Amino acid sequence: MKEKRNIFIDFSLFQLAWFACIFSSLSPLPLLLPFIGSVPVLIRSIYTQGIFMLTPFFLSCLIMGLIGDACLVFFGFIQFSDYPSIMGVPYWMLLLWFNFGLMLRPVFEWFLNARWRCFLGFSMGGGLAYYSGHKLGVLHFEMGWYSAIAVGIEWGLASFVFRYLHLEFNNKIVTYDYH
Repeated sequence: MKEKRNIFIDFSLFQLAWFACIFSSLSPLPLLLPFIGSVPVLIRSIYTQGIFMLTPFFLSCLIMGLIGDACLVFFGFIQFSDYPSIMGVPYWMLLLWFNFGLMLRPVFEWFLNARWRCFLGFSMGGGLAYYSGHKLGVLHFEMGWYSAIAVGIEWGLASFVFRYLHLEFNNKIVTYDYH
């Protein structure tokens, strides 16, 4: 029962951060709202996983999010609404990638444990999340279905990195036997 409750807490905090990031460009607090949503995720993640275990996950997500989304913007697949950005990727989107990296293992571990489930889940889930952002008006699919496919490819490629890190750090967990 405790594990189900923890997954519910982690998922709820991640969704809270997702909505805070997504709606930030539509709110009167556009720069503050994503940080307000991210603080509980960061505190919970550090408390449950530790900062050193989280670092490769949130750093890789930030880098992949910046490069992947910047490429999607550069090649005209997606366009974000007006908001302070780096290489066309708004800060709220980078915070969203950061939050995803923090909650990757507690919320999405089921996907990470199987190769095809990981690839298909993140490809379709990423496309669906961006489509939701499109419907909410915070980003635009400039090329219709081609944009959705491009986002799915971005997330499919990212899934290989996520799975690699998940497997690599599962094998690196050290347990000490003092008996």
